[in-house]
Amino acid sequence: MTITQVTNYVFAFALLFTASSYGQVVSTTTQLESALANATPGSTITLANKTWTNVELSINKSGTQDQPIIIEAQTSGSVFFEGNSHVKLGGKYIIFKGIVFQNASNIDTDTPVIEFKSAQDCNYCTVTDIKIDAYNGTNAQEKETFKWILLRGTHNEVSYSSFIGKHGVGSIINDNRSSTEANYHKIHHNYFADRTPVGEINDLNDQDAIRLGSSSTSLSDSYSEVYNNYFYNFSGEIEVISNKSGKNKYYNNTFEDYQGALTLRHGNGCEVYNNFFFANKNVFSGGIRVMGENHNIYNNYIEGVNSKKPDGSTSGGTGGINVSNGKPDSSLNEYYQVKNVNIVNNTFVDCDYGLRIGTKIKSTNTLAPENVIVANNLIYENTVKAIQVITELIGTLSKFEGNIKQNGTWDIDTDADGNISVTSGLLSSQDNFYRIVAGSDAVNAGKGSYSFLTEDILGGIRPSNFDVGAEELNAGGVSFPYSQLDVGVTVGFGGKSTLGIGEASIQDTKLLIYPLPSKSDYINVSLGNRILGTVEIADMSGRIVLKTYCNTTKAELLVSTLKTGTYIVKVQDVSKKIVIK
Repeated sequence: MTITQVTNYVFAFALLFTASSYGQVVSTTTQLESALANATPGSTITLANKTWTNVELSINKSGTQDQPIIIEAQTSGSVFFEGNSHVKLGGKYIIFKGIVFQNASNIDTDTPVIEFKSAQDCNYCTVTDIKIDAYNGTNAQEKETFKWILLRGTHNEVSYSSFIGKHGVGSIINDNRSSTEANYHKIHHNYFADRTPVGEINDLNDQDAIRLGSSSTSLSDSYSEVYNNYFYNFSGEIEVISNKSGKNKYYNNTFEDYQGALTLRHGNGCEVYNNFFFANKNVFSGGIRVMGENHNIYNNYIEGVNSKKPDGSTSGGTGGINVSNGKPDSSLNEYYQVKNVNIVNNTFVDCDYGLRIGTKIKSTNTLAPENVIVANNLIYENTVKAIQVITELIGTLSKFEGNIKQNGTWDIDTDADGNISVTSGLLSSQDNFYRIVAGSDAVNAGKGSYSFLTEDILGGIRPSNFDVGAEELNAGGVSFPYSQLDVGVTVGFGGKSTLGIGEASIQDTKLLIYPLPSKSDYINVSLGNRILGTVEIADMSGRIVLKTYCNTTKAELLVSTLKTGTYIVKVQDVSKKIVIK
């Protein structure tokens, strides 16, 4: 036997051993249950392509970071869970992917479609590349709370999935947060579409797309992130997203043809930035609702919101950005006072109301917003009020500064503190949204200094003499809003997982990159004492612009060929945003 023959034989034997130990195709419920019971780190359980009915998939096992347990479709999109099917994931490092849920019948609405808990919570677990398609109860069950995905545990992820046609009470993705432990969940690159309300819009609560937290634990921090999601033709209640915990981030999401708003209902210290809202004049549509303390809301583009209710009256909870009054001695489930909030560099286009300050959704909400900065917002052709002040801001830090409107009226002093009104030239319609143009009064007109304002809505760099509004002129950003052409390509079920803007949030102090911002030809990269392996640099659209392999713990990378802008460096499971100047 030759050396080549021996090598081939050993390789074939290794493949056979690996397949028999870690990978298996199951085609019956009995085989599936056996595979789940015997799963070990590195196991891959492959569900045969077919329709599975009344599946009760429950696992209580733990993989590892390097060897997760994978439960997947033989071919993504060719495995269908129908009837009364449910999935429960318990343990650590489990990945569930490739399954389509459809054609529900005799559904048990008390049990979520997918729950990150079986006998134990799931931690470091991922649900990705799935589709839940109109998997609803009967009309008689529409007022029963039926959640599609119930998050528990910590460090879990829901990504590249589509959630279509939800009808009936119950969140699509819900994290009840029964404890005050931080969660660190990530919800990204998902498609939420075609939800219909029970009755009229907002007749019933709990018809949102995503809810993070609950009233009872809302004063504790979750540190979860919701980014790069696309919400389309969505209608349920006033809260498309319901934030009920602290230190969460919402960014790079697109909302199109929807009703409701991204709502900071409870919780403190959240960030809402780089989101696009295209309400298309739908009644009862808004942008961002604000309650609580220490939020930063910036670089958002909000177009075509309509504060009218279906009956023609005006809602007190909508508008481009709506800053609520608080209630004295508020209970956890009521209205905490707004304090220490920055609302800066947002763009409003053709809305009825741009910013609404001190709204009173209830007569008992009498506490004015305190120490709120409203600065550098661009308000273009609003039809009712560019800025409506119902209750005056209080606190020594509160101010309206550097805001610019084109036509329309507002309840602040024009020409005071840099707030100005112009008759034309602020924006131009292009690329399916209104953009800043040369000669605009917004160029280089920004006031103040904000440590978080380093980029614009498209990912371009903000200079020290920055522009008013969400976009910086000629900053080079490419993080454009999603459209229907992106579904199944870069977002939602079947979407391509690429290194993109979403991964920029995954930070690790062990990933050291210097000098930053880089003005030299090289950057130095290290990851503690770990061998670097594959190092990738991507632009903000996710396109890989540099890829190399380093069999060392430190590396010097040539970046002089890269254009000025923001990039993401990815080393193993860690990513960090860098700026090249």
